[in-house]
Amino acid sequence: MTYAHHGDACRAANALDLVGDRWTLIVVRELLLGPKRFADLQESVRGITPAVLSDRLRSLRQAGIIDQVTLTDLARTRAYAVTEWGRGLESVLASLGRWYTSGPDPRTSGGMTPDAMVLAMRTMAPPVPEGLPSTALRLYDARQPDPPVREYRLTTVDGLLDVRPGVAVDPVATVTADSTAWSEVLFGGLPLTDAERAGTVRVEGDRDTVVLGVVRHYLTAAALS
Repeated sequence: MTYAHHGDACRAANALDLVGDRWTLIVVRELLLGPKRFADLQESVRGITPAVLSDRLRSLRQAGIIDQVTLTDLARTRAYAVTEWGRGLESVLASLGRWYTSGPDPRTSGGMTPDAMVLAMRTMAPPVPEGLPSTALRLYDARQPDPPVREYRLTTVDGLLDVRPGVAVDPVATVTADSTAWSEVLFGGLPLTDAERAGTVRVEGDRDTVVLGVVRHYLTAAALS
């Protein structure tokens, strides 16, 4: 029985009828930055079974939050993507992340997928008043065997650091990193030099852009929050 079936007209309660089940928002999180195949989601949403993933995808499609699409590759692969309405759930996930961060113990354990890390960067985007030259971010999930590398580009928009999927044009610096290690550098206080020494983060090009334009701003924003 849903909240609606019990006569609760609260729109937040009715929203939870659509996305309140375990795994549902995590599936949406992994689709917000671009379409993924079923196999991609199975790898990204850790702990979910194929049967439960199928059920969540079916429920999200019925609700109009995601849709099935055909990729433009030669195989015309079927994949899943959020609808325009479903895209609005990014702000919900961002609010949940900020709410958890403001709690008595914001520490977490485990790892981060590339898209989850980028969404966290967007949620906590610090002001960069002096601007940021085009910078490439290449993330992979080292917990996966032979993980694919996902491409993102960093710039500034309206004085805030902006990161989104895509290949950066003529970047002044390129960061290639395990997404969990990169999250520890930006949010966990891991020194960049330690991550570089461990081989989990590699910086090519103008290192000062990465250190001063990205890492320092995130650490400063975290200290002030």
